[in-house]
This record gives sequence, structure tokens and C-alpha cells, in this order.
Amino acid sequence: MTDDCLKAALDMAREAGDLAQSMRDSPTELKTSAKGPMDLVTSADHAVETLLRARIQVFEPSVAILGEEGGFEGKGQSIWILDPIDGTVNFSRGMPDWAISIAYFDGREITHGVIHAPDLNITAWAKRGQGCFLNGRRIIFDDTVPQSPIVALGHSPRSALPGYFARIESLYRTGIEHRRHGAATICFLGVLAGWFDAFHEPELNIWDVAAGLLLVEEAGGTVQHDPLADFLGKPSDVVARNCGFSGLVAVLGSADFG
Repeated sequence: MTDDCLKAALDMAREAGDLAQSMRDSPTELKTSAKGPMDLVTSADHAVETLLRARIQVFEPSVAILGEEGGFEGKGQSIWILDPIDGTVNFSRGMPDWAISIAYFDGREITHGVIHAPDLNITAWAKRGQGCFLNGRRIIFDDTVPQSPIVALGHSPRSALPGYFARIESLYRTGIEHRRHGAATICFLGVLAGWFDAFHEPELNIWDVAAGLLLVEEAGGTVQHDPLADFLGKPSDVVARNCGFSGLVAVLGSADFG
């Protein structure tokens, strides 16, 4: 994947964001239905993914694509990984905490990633080995230990509710606050922006986090998850943190990485 591909991913993400916002702002265009417990899908999710797939197929016709709504199609080891709207419930209710995630997997590792949060006017991107950028500013974590650490926690019906409560209790017992945003992409942006020191959620799908994992790594942070070969086919626990907050897994005591 060349630098032209990173530009293409950024252009696609911004075009997709404009489409999603326009559909949400037109009540006759936005249709919502239940996909599962505490999980919605809207006509904008489908329209955005259809747009992204069409743009990718023009740009790189032979590549495979994995998207949350349309699943896997194509052949070959290289895969574009798409979450058309991460945080659909937030999006459908007019809250700003949602984003579009686009990543590229070259068969061995994630090499490019873009997260675009249109309502927050935040865009982050990275190319492996060339750093992470947030609205054009390079992000480089330092090793300062936070005085009042904050962890972003995620939860979905895929994981047991008692485990979520146990993680909150473990954090509070060690003097660590938590926040929940309902969108993994926003939590990754929060780690990059310094809102949070770390992010943890069990049982995430690869399309939720593929771009965010690379962004945090390229900023100098640490990510933990199952091997990508496994993660592409089934959910994984995920931890992402900056340089100054090294004890999250020990505090939570629940992350299980293959």
C-alpha cells in the first residue's frame, strides 16, 4: 500500500462522514433497525459501507474487503478493514461520539489506519513506521506517569456484565477513574488526544479496532490483543495504552490474549 493509498483512505473517510451526516440530518433518509441486543444498524451504516467498498474497488480492484455490515469479499492476503459507523447508537441519537474506521492489512500486519470523527472534527491517521497524526499534529507519547489516571472502558452484550462491573471495581480500588463512550474508535482517539491513559474492552471485532491499534502503536503506545490471524475471524480482548500507564492489565486482571 503506497502513500497514495493513505490519501485515498483519508479522502474516502471524509466523503463517508459527509454522507453519514447528511443522511442523519434528513429524517426521511435515515432508517434504524435492531441488529441484536443493544446493537442498532441504520441505513447510513449500509450506505457508508457501500460507498467505501465502491471507492476501494475502483482504487484497488483485486484486494479483499472486510466490513462490519457486508462481511468479507474478495481474494488475496491484503484486506481493507472497514467500520462504516462505529458508535451507531450514538450517531442515531445525534451524539457526536461516532467515527469511521478504515485500515489496511497487508497479510502480515496492519500498515495504514484512519479514524475520522466528523461531528468532533477529529481525524487521525498513521502509516506503519512513519508516525501517528491527529488533525495534522504528530502524536508522540512520553513516559510521564499520570497523576489521576483515567481509563476508557467498553462493554457489549458479547461479554458478561459481571465482568464489566468487576473491572470498574478493580479500577476504583486502585484510584483509577473510568469513562464509557459507546465507540471504540472514540476511545482510541481519546488515548491519542490525552483524554484517557488507556482503553480496554473485551470481545471486540477487528473492524472496531484495526485502525486504532496502529494509531496507538505509531504514537509510541502499547496494544495487546489476540494474534491478528485469529482476530480476523473472531473477537478479542483489547488493551491500548500510552507510555506512562503500564499497569492496566494487572489492575483489570481479566484480559485474555491468545
